[in-house]
Amino acid sequence: MRAYNQAVLATGLLLVVGGVFAVLIVDTTNWWNLTLVVLGVVVLGLFLGANLAEVKAAGKRRSTVVRANLALVAVAMLGIVGGLNYVISRHPIRFDMTANKLYTLSDQTLDILKKLPQDVNVTLFTSSKRSSAEIQRAQQLLEEYSKKSTKFHFKVIDGDKNPTEAKRLGLHEYNTVVFESGENRKDVLQRDYVTYAMGQGRQPTPKFQGEGAFTSALIKMADTSHLTFYLTQGHGEKDFNNPQADGFNTFKDMLEKENYTIKTINLLTAGKIPDDAAVIAAMGPTKPFQPSEEALLKDYLQKGGKLVFCVDPLVKTGLDSLFKDYGIKLGNDILVDQTSYAYPDVRAVIPQYSFHPIVEKLSDDHVATIMPYGRSVQKIDPVLKNVTQTVFMQTTDKGWGETDLKAKNLKYNPATDTKGPAPMAIACEWTPPDHPDKKVRVVVYGDSNFFTNQFLQGPGNLDVALNTFSWAAVEENKITIHPKEEDMRVLNLSNVTANLIYYLAVWIMPLSILIMGGIIWYRRRSL
Repeated sequence: MRAYNQAVLATGLLLVVGGVFAVLIVDTTNWWNLTLVVLGVVVLGLFLGANLAEVKAAGKRRSTVVRANLALVAVAMLGIVGGLNYVISRHPIRFDMTANKLYTLSDQTLDILKKLPQDVNVTLFTSSKRSSAEIQRAQQLLEEYSKKSTKFHFKVIDGDKNPTEAKRLGLHEYNTVVFESGENRKDVLQRDYVTYAMGQGRQPTPKFQGEGAFTSALIKMADTSHLTFYLTQGHGEKDFNNPQADGFNTFKDMLEKENYTIKTINLLTAGKIPDDAAVIAAMGPTKPFQPSEEALLKDYLQKGGKLVFCVDPLVKTGLDSLFKDYGIKLGNDILVDQTSYAYPDVRAVIPQYSFHPIVEKLSDDHVATIMPYGRSVQKIDPVLKNVTQTVFMQTTDKGWGETDLKAKNLKYNPATDTKGPAPMAIACEWTPPDHPDKKVRVVVYGDSNFFTNQFLQGPGNLDVALNTFSWAAVEENKITIHPKEEDMRVLNLSNVTANLIYYLAVWIMPLSILIMGGIIWYRRRSL
């Protein structure tokens, strides 16, 4: 055997390595790959037995000791790295580096998971043959939900391997997520959390919207109330079914996901306000309300009603008397702020927050809101007694309300303009003497554009909009920072820049490392 040392050693190593890789590749242990490993170990044992004297002699050499020490250091380093990876896999620490914290569960999701009244069983019905990156992401997201609440129970069912369970649930579409809690059930289909948009080259691009869809389903599991919001019509209000940039359909959809029911009402023809009206909202009217409509709204508020009013510059509301009752006056101006605005328009103001539940969490997390083309909403002495007024949005002290709406060069005029910080939104609360158990809440914005599809994508616009209605409806538990949606960010490279990156990454950097290694090796060899 000593005459065939090299062949025996090579054979033993090949058998061991081949057997180990066979186990890894096949992903199972059976008799033949175990046999390869055992035979390899036996051959290596015979090799050591035949060369035992030489092995002992080699072990006494200084070079062998040095190499053994290096081998021990390498094994120790591998052990440390392996141990760290094991600990991290059991207790992962992640950092979300995306601009809008896309991979961090929102405050709303965490609040709902924390306050689940009873167990929620969630099942992802999928198939290994129909999986995709978006479906895997949905599974990872739901697993993250389960880590945040002991009442959230998640499992995955492969419909191909377990058709009986799929039949029990009555499922007919793969990649459906089923939420069950008590007698409540909500099915979230794949098209609800993965939408498609036409990308470059007219190819549909998937867009993952899982957290919004799953959290909405959780809300419906925990919330049995269905408050109704009535939106006024007949005064040129914004269209809540319009998908264009100036439409409100996105905001309407988000309100419905919050478990609210949205209806419209024409006060002039209805002649009364329905008993189930949790909130009356007027969004961007362009024509004034009639005296009879103002009387209806006054009577509604006197009984504990709630009102949200968003009106743009230059619009006459016809509700001056109602607003005066609660100490509100709309300015005949347009707000400008040269130190806090969305570039390049100084009229697209980024307001400063004051303490109020609507904006408290946004203020704590430094989430900005864009308020384009708004007017001032000033606080005056209310006619009613014991009205609590809070200006919760305003410009900086460098901003102002510009009254010369035709001016090309915007400049503050102390004689006519509203001095900064100019108020942009006000919230009022009052307890009617005849209904001491109820709260009247009125929120007025000098702008309705920030609710539109175009501006609702602003960092905090959607949160402010939803929080406004939740606060007005006395549902403070829903006031939070809501799930974010993916945004498409495209990096446009010129041919020169693309070529520079290619040659730098593929050729220049690797060749530089290779040349430096060669130089170091040559210099060490010549020492």
